[in-house]
Amino acid sequence: MRSEAMGAEHPAFGRAGGAQVAAFERARGGDGAAAAVAALVGRRRNVPMDQLLHRSRCKPEIAEARMLAMYLTHVMLGRTYSEVGQFFGRDRTTVAHACARIEDMRDAPGFEDEVSAFEAAIGAIDADGRERRHAAG
Repeated sequence: MRSEAMGAEHPAFGRAGGAQVAAFERARGGDGAAAAVAALVGRRRNVPMDQLLHRSRCKPEIAEARMLAMYLTHVMLGRTYSEVGQFFGRDRTTVAHACARIEDMRDAPGFEDEVSAFEAAIGAIDADGRERRHAAG
């Protein structure tokens, strides 16, 4: 099931998901999980999706949010650098650089806590970008 069928609110990411996730999913090759990760980072970092996926570097806080989204897409979703680059409109070497930068930044305690919280949230998402449901009992 694609995220566009989920209505205005994405089940895992709230109102930051929904229609925006569906639009970017379609525009970026149908990767619902990557779109959901981008929506989550954008919402928590207060960066609009269009800026997160913009071709230019933009402001430093936008570039950092984009690097974080690329890192999480690679590490948590298992996408290759090329796949991540295609989704974000970047070269695979740019994705590799972003991942290395985020790994270096994880040494800072506050940043490590933030990344761990993102990882926990993303760990509950399936391949379509939907929240996983656990069977009772």
